Amino acid sequence: MLDRLRTIYNRLTAGGSTKAQAVQSGIWVTGINVGDRLLQLLKVIILARLLSPEAFGLLGIGLVTVAALRQFSNLGFDAALIQHEKDDVDAYLNTACIIKIIRGIVIAIVTFLTGPTLAAFFGEPQAEPIIQLLGFTPLILGIQNPAVMYFQKNLNFHREFVYQVGGRLIDLLVAVAIAVTFQAVWALPAGIIAMNLSKAALSYGIHEYRPRIEFNFDYGREMFAFGKWMLASSVLVFIAGQGDDFFVGWYFTATTLGYYQIAYRVSNAPATEITQVISKVAFPTFSKVQNDVKRLREGYFLVLQLSTALAFPMAAGIAAVAPQFVYIAFGPEWTTMIPMIQLLAVWGGIRAFGANVGSVYKSTGNPDIEVKLQAIKVLVGSICIFPIAAHLGVMGVIILLVCLPLINNPMHQYLLSKILDTDLWELIYPLIHPLIGSILMYLSVIWASSLLSTGVFSLTILIMSGMIIYMLYMIVVNVLTEYMLFDSIKSVIEST
Repeated sequence: MLDRLRTIYNRLTAGGSTKAQAVQSGIWVTGINVGDRLLQLLKVIILARLLSPEAFGLLGIGLVTVAALRQFSNLGFDAALIQHEKDDVDAYLNTACIIKIIRGIVIAIVTFLTGPTLAAFFGEPQAEPIIQLLGFTPLILGIQNPAVMYFQKNLNFHREFVYQVGGRLIDLLVAVAIAVTFQAVWALPAGIIAMNLSKAALSYGIHEYRPRIEFNFDYGREMFAFGKWMLASSVLVFIAGQGDDFFVGWYFTATTLGYYQIAYRVSNAPATEITQVISKVAFPTFSKVQNDVKRLREGYFLVLQLSTALAFPMAAGIAAVAPQFVYIAFGPEWTTMIPMIQLLAVWGGIRAFGANVGSVYKSTGNPDIEVKLQAIKVLVGSICIFPIAAHLGVMGVIILLVCLPLINNPMHQYLLSKILDTDLWELIYPLIHPLIGSILMYLSVIWASSLLSTGVFSLTILIMSGMIIYMLYMIVVNVLTEYMLFDSIKSVIEST
């Protein structure tokens, strides 16, 4: 058994061509994301039985506050080094490390001093110490080994697996232990602090590089020349992606935010994680072929086909089984979030279609395009969110999230057609059959659900039947059309 596992490990770390490395990395990133999300989901399910929705909302206020400070100060140095054409960027690491530490210190001080004001802003005084504690997380991550970015640059995601999943396991163990012992909201931030401390320690154990006190202004300016667009993008991505959390926590209550954030995790986790796996590997892979339009185009079509074929049915399946799943996993206290999950699942599917465009922009040295299009979406969302929330409540916020990508996606497809030297139909075609198959699956599962009682066995039957219906549709499509999904999957498998 051990020999078999060693053989598999060696095969998945063997390197080879760019495509082979990309596929191997994709498998490891899948393991990272699946392991991370399963551990997160397990933590949420356990703690949901011990803590109230308000506790999760208080944590959400702390997390969204710190996330805002981190994103508004994200200089994009890691992305700049990953995109750099040189394989060896050790000379830049000390400068990057010093700036990250300074940034972490500033965020910790600002968060500690403004904690009372921020808690008052959200109308939740209990959030003050949570905000102040979580403010130290950027500093903890700032002192980690700066060479961890090599895991992505060199497509060595087997090391990142240990780094990410190991940290998440510590989060689970610490949070559950404190929750069982004290049944207090402190279990949630304590788990996150423990996770980041363990990741900082692991970063030095799995990479041999050791930073020194050394600063080079020229290297700093060079990284910032690329990173400034990543900073702008981070700000806009935060507003577009987490501004809704900020708004819900401020406009409604901590309890509403608790429902909202858990609904988001459940609804978007599978579909979003599939696309994050692919896009996380796509950026460094596309960067290696950034000057070869043909290979770049072929790579983008492949990731678009795979991401939509996997993410669309997951989103549809979550929407269909949400009533059964929430009642079984979380209990009747959490059924308020069922319609949130169903609508947010639609958003997850839409995001899957446009998730990989940023990798193309960044790898070809055009990060400004994504920034400009994000700015348009943020502007429209900022104008619409107040009136729609006033009339439709938190569901109105979700409806707005679903509609906003419909503004940007057509512009993305047009610009991609220019960069990849292709036509719009080729960019849209990969999503048609996964969309049709997912709709058929959703309708079938909804019909079957009306005939079954609530229970673990019924939920299992619904999930399995949905998978079978989707697979049968895709098999028929593969035989009768030129969609060739299974040929693409076969070529990916052969690359390992």
